[in-house]
Amino acid sequence: MIIIFGGSFNPPHIAHRIIAEFAYDEFQPEKFFVIPAFSPPHKKEEFIEKFDVRFSWCQKVFYESYFDVSDLEAKLSSPSYTIKTVEYLSKTYKNINLLIGEDSLRNFMKWYRWKDIIKKVELIVYPRYCDHSGFKNSNLNFKKLESPILEISSSYIRERVKRQKTIKGLVDDKILEEVVKSYT
Repeated sequence: MIIIFGGSFNPPHIAHRIIAEFAYDEFQPEKFFVIPAFSPPHKKEEFIEKFDVRFSWCQKVFYESYFDVSDLEAKLSSPSYTIKTVEYLSKTYKNINLLIGEDSLRNFMKWYRWKDIIKKVELIVYPRYCDHSGFKNSNLNFKKLESPILEISSSYIRERVKRQKTIKGLVDDKILEEVVKSYT
């Protein structure tokens, strides 16, 4: 079994790390790929830090040997659609699991080639809403990750930096100063 945990990671934060740790602990995958999106198709309007910076941050945040921070999407054609990553990895690996949030599950049927994705992966979904509305309203098969609901997002962190508020504790200390400098 492998797990793919993708995202913009703009920036990676403590909730990303906690979710990854819970998923690793619960499923004990043979490989756990953390894959920053090279060119996120749904993030055109907002500021996205350069890929090399986000990739470096992920390497610093997901430093344990059981995480494999991959630059795969920088090598694939843009934009960074999940199906491209899944198709590439499915040439080497079987039993691919895609780790997504309940918010993404809610919108999964809007993803590019979502039907093709669902044929190649099993979804592992972590909770994002107290009322579990994303779980209740989905007709897709998925495994629910037992983890806390974490009200931390990259956009919240960027907004705090813009307002010159602390983000200490929201991002790993290894990247704190770089994140503040990037989004100021």
